[in-house]
Parts: sequence; structure tokens; C-alpha cells
Amino acid sequence: MSKLISVHELDKKKYKALGLGDEWVPYIGQPETKLRMIVWGDSGQGKTTFVIQLCMELTKIGKVYYNSAEEGEGSSLQNNMRRNDVAGKCKAGAFMIGDRDSFEKMVSRLAQPRHRIKFVVIDSLQYLKLTEDQYKYLIETFPSLGIIMISWADSSGNPKGQHARAIRYMVDIKTYVKKGLATTDSRFGSTIPYRVMEWDEVEKPAPAKLLKASTEQIELAL
Repeated sequence: MSKLISVHELDKKKYKALGLGDEWVPYIGQPETKLRMIVWGDSGQGKTTFVIQLCMELTKIGKVYYNSAEEGEGSSLQNNMRRNDVAGKCKAGAFMIGDRDSFEKMVSRLAQPRHRIKFVVIDSLQYLKLTEDQYKYLIETFPSLGIIMISWADSSGNPKGQHARAIRYMVDIKTYVKKGLATTDSRFGSTIPYRVMEWDEVEKPAPAKLLKASTEQIELAL
């Protein structure tokens, strides 16, 4: 049940920091233990890689449950995990994958004490069709759970869809990834852009067009 507190009571309160390593603080700040974050961008820009790299750091704090609702358990996700050497750098059992878990299945996993899940990644918000009410249900039911949501981007570079745009305003950390660069707006301190991966700005040359011989050229050749 909610209650009123005075400004003086609030001033005396101490909130526990998440405990991110120093190398990550410049990029997303130092959040509270209840991490709330949305990451969005177009396909192939590096948003999944960014989240995986962040989750590798988070496994030092607690277990990560990555709900791959969109890709599922497949070679694409496997290759991304291998490129980042997740299996080599994270201890066994610290980074778990959900194979296209529904919202109900995800909640069931989170509710089981034996899993001891500290962070959940939803990939993607659109594919799972997560609504504002479902998001509020998660933070109210699991108040100490860290939640990271991956979202598609619309043509204007914002999270795609009504629910994603609304959730963007409800979280503490908002990260836009474009051309391998993650730019974050965080309530927990000023941030600098994070280079997710190298990006080749040089456009590949267009494939050579086949030249069609004219009728006259063909006749001459004969």
C-alpha cells in the first residue's frame, strides 16, 4: 500500500546502486538495482550486440534471462553470442536463453525462486506485443527485477508503435543505436556514446551492369 513521505524522510533514504563496473558507468550511468531500460534501432545497427555486451557485465551481478521472443534459439543469436565470446567470458548458468517464450511463460520463469533471475531481456518488445499494462505488471510484481527491452525503430528514429513510445517515457534509461553507436539518455548521470562495433562508412560499389550488345555489334561480330 502506498504512503506519503515527507521531503525530509526522502532526503534520509539511501538507495542501493546496481554496482556496474566503472567501464560501463560513463555510458549508462550508475542505475539503482531495479534497472529499467529500452534499447531501440533499425535492423543490423547493433542494438542486440549492445544489449549482449551489457548483459555480459550484468552477469557479474546476477543471472540474466534473455527472452529471444523474436529470433528464438537459432544460428543468428548463436553467432552473435560467439562474436562476443559470451560462453567464454560468462560463468556457466549466468546467461540463460528463452526460446520464444510468451509473456505468460516469461512471468512463470521469473516467479520461480530456483531460477534466481536478476535481469530479464525482452527481444523484442514488438514481437512479444508488450503493452504498457504488461510492463507495469512486471515492475509491480517483480519490483527488484532489472528489465531491458529491445525495440524496433520507426522511420523517424523513435521506438516503433504506441506501446513502445509510451514505455520509453516510463523507463529510466533510453538508448538509441545507429551505425554501431549507442547513444543513451539516463536519469542516473551524464553519458557518452558507446561504440558497440566498428562501422564501415565506405559504401560498397554498385554491382557492374551487364552491357547489352546492340544488333549492329552482333551483326559485325558474325
